[in-house]
Amino acid sequence: MPDQPILHGDISRIQLPDVLSFISMIRRSGKLALRHKQLERTLIWKEGDIVFATSNSSEHSLGHFLLRNGKITLAQYEDSKRRVTPQMRHGKVLVQMGAISPKELWWGVKNQALDIIYSLFEWQEGEFFFFESAKEMVSEKIVLQLNTSSVIMEGIRRLDESARIKEKIPNLDLVFMKVPGAHPNFADLDMSEHEIAVYDHIDGTLTIRELIGKSGDLTEFEVARILFQLVSARLIEVAPEEKSFRPVFLDVEDSPELLKVISTYNDMFGRLYDSLQRAVDDESARDIFMNALQQSESDELWAGVFFDQFGRFDENMLIANISELPFEKRKAVLDDGLNTLLSVQLFEVSQHLDSAGKVDVFRFISDQKASLEKVTV
Repeated sequence: MPDQPILHGDISRIQLPDVLSFISMIRRSGKLALRHKQLERTLIWKEGDIVFATSNSSEHSLGHFLLRNGKITLAQYEDSKRRVTPQMRHGKVLVQMGAISPKELWWGVKNQALDIIYSLFEWQEGEFFFFESAKEMVSEKIVLQLNTSSVIMEGIRRLDESARIKEKIPNLDLVFMKVPGAHPNFADLDMSEHEIAVYDHIDGTLTIRELIGKSGDLTEFEVARILFQLVSARLIEVAPEEKSFRPVFLDVEDSPELLKVISTYNDMFGRLYDSLQRAVDDESARDIFMNALQQSESDELWAGVFFDQFGRFDENMLIANISELPFEKRKAVLDDGLNTLLSVQLFEVSQHLDSAGKVDVFRFISDQKASLEKVTV
C-alpha cells in the first residue's frame, strides 16, 4: 500500500504559512506535496527544516534559474541541456563544463529552492499532503537547511511587494539610467553595499538581466527590489533609448494592418486613462487600469505587457507576443484580446465618470472602431 499522508488539506482553507509553521513546530521529517491543477511542488523536510524543493514547472529548473540570474549564457544553457542524462544532472554538467563553479552550483540550488517556495505564497487554491518519511533525501547530494520562520517572513514580504515591483519593473529587458543631477548620499540613505553596487553598475546601456549577472550573489528578485527602491527614490529612471531598441517581430506582409489595429486600440486606452485621471487621483487611476490588466494576465497575448504613465500599453511587447502565433491566427487573437481588455477597462472606468464623461468616452471609442472597420473592409 502507498504511504498515507499524516496531514492533508485545502490551501484555500488552511493558508500555506500555517502549514509550514505547523510542520516546523512538530519537527517532523518527510515530504510536503502541493498540487494545483497541473502544477506540483514538493518540499523535503528534515526535523522541521526545509532541506530541498522541487517543481514540475520548467521555469523553476536549475538551468532556467541560472540563465535567468545571469550565471550562465544561453549558449551554455543549450549546450549543457543536451548533455543531461538520468545519471548526470544539469548542475553537475555545468560544473564539468566550467560554466559555473561548485560554489555557484550551491548558490543556484539554494536560491532555486527558495524561488520554488516563494512561488507557493501566490497560490490561492490547491491541496497539500504531508508524508512522514526519512528516505526522501537519499538521492540528493546537496542538502539545504532553511529556517522556516525566515522563509515565511520573506515569502509574505515578497507577496506584498511583487505587484508593486512588477509595475515599475515589468520585464528584464528594461534599461535604467541614473537621473541626471542626482548625487545620492549613500550614508544618509542607509544604502547597503549590495544596493550601492547595483546603483554603480547602472549606466544607461545594461539591461536588468545584465545587471543581475553583474550583481554577485543577488537573485533576480533582489535586484528588482533594489531597482524598485532606486526608482521610488528618483535616483534612476528608464533610459529613453530603451524603447527604440525594442525589436518588432511581425512579418512584413501582415504588419501594416495589425499595427494599425494595435495603435488605434492604444489611442482608446490612452483616452480612457486620460478621462479617468480627471475623475480620480493618479494613483487610483493607475490601480484601476492595472487591476483590469491583471484580470487578463492568463491570456498569453498580454504576457509581459504593461501600461505606461499615460495609460498606453507597450506595443512592441504585444507585437512580440503576437509573432509567436501562427500567421492565420494573429488577427483573430489580437481582436479578441484587445476587445476583451477594452470592455473590462471601459466598464471599470465608467464607474468613475459622470454622464458627460461617459458620453465623451463612448463617442470617441465608437469613432475609433468605425475607423478600424473602414481599414479592414
